[in-house]
Amino acid sequence: MKIKFVGPLASKLGKEVEIKVEGKMRVIDAIEELKSKFPQIRDDLSDLNFYNISINGQLLRHDEIEETLVEDKDEMVLIPAIAGGSKAVKIKKIIRKNFDASRMSYSAFEEKYGFFKALAKSLSDFLNAKGESCLDVGCGTGILGEVLTGWKITGIDISKEMVREASGKLEHVVVGDGERLPFRDDSFDAVLFNASIFLIPDAEKALEEAFRVVKPGGIVAGSYIYGLYHRKKDVLEELGLRHREVFPRERIDGMVRERNGEIGEIVYEMKREIVIDFYSIPAMSNALFPGFDYQERLRLVREKLSELPQKIEFVWKLFKISRPDLTN
Repeated sequence: MKIKFVGPLASKLGKEVEIKVEGKMRVIDAIEELKSKFPQIRDDLSDLNFYNISINGQLLRHDEIEETLVEDKDEMVLIPAIAGGSKAVKIKKIIRKNFDASRMSYSAFEEKYGFFKALAKSLSDFLNAKGESCLDVGCGTGILGEVLTGWKITGIDISKEMVREASGKLEHVVVGDGERLPFRDDSFDAVLFNASIFLIPDAEKALEEAFRVVKPGGIVAGSYIYGLYHRKKDVLEELGLRHREVFPRERIDGMVRERNGEIGEIVYEMKREIVIDFYSIPAMSNALFPGFDYQERLRLVREKLSELPQKIEFVWKLFKISRPDLTN
């Protein structure tokens, strides 16, 4: 059976190797055979959540790896789920770890306040588009599935725990990286980044990928955090704090304008306790207090944010960009 590689594995073994498959074999066993034949990549393949696997051009869900059977005539492709150099990969692993740890608290926050559903609804209204297929990049818990009714939604997220949570809400979900989308060109009517594009180290590359997989005439859209304000003052800045963005909001503004996109704004009136609960989510607390363990971050969130005004404006931006249809 031919096995092809993209990324670091190609540097170690070349772009293609072969293993012998007698009769039918599970994909997971074929990979074990691969590691046995080429022990120098054993460590690389120790966690398959860091790879997307396709068989004969068909991308597998991670829960299919242990059950799907292959034969010697089949072709497997191993694609890294996380793109980028060493610094970007390190950042993504931190993001992944924090969102893996956020599954339960994220869901509890949403059940209590319905915030991300409201944000998804705002994006849907701003999008104002009809279609059949949608890619949700950074799908989180799959909240778009509760809002975009009538769409077939495919989700992709760097966090395997978020993918697990989203699997019951979306049509299809995979672990993967927005900078390297494991989908064919012109696959979706819309590609959405709901509260996710600012978490991608190379958001410009992610936007390029979005335009590659969206169909001509389709739309790329998203939402991104812009700040917490009271009487037009940045309340975090007033406390000597900063929400650290992986990709700065001003650069997102610039990317959208360069592509002749449209930018909107949504303002949520919030009580202080909601903001404290928002930043108590592990992934969110890391944006305020990176470098500390979660319990210390939680202590700092409750201590520092107790000084916030009682009522706060939580500002988000929305964007949408159409891909020209040059055939018309």
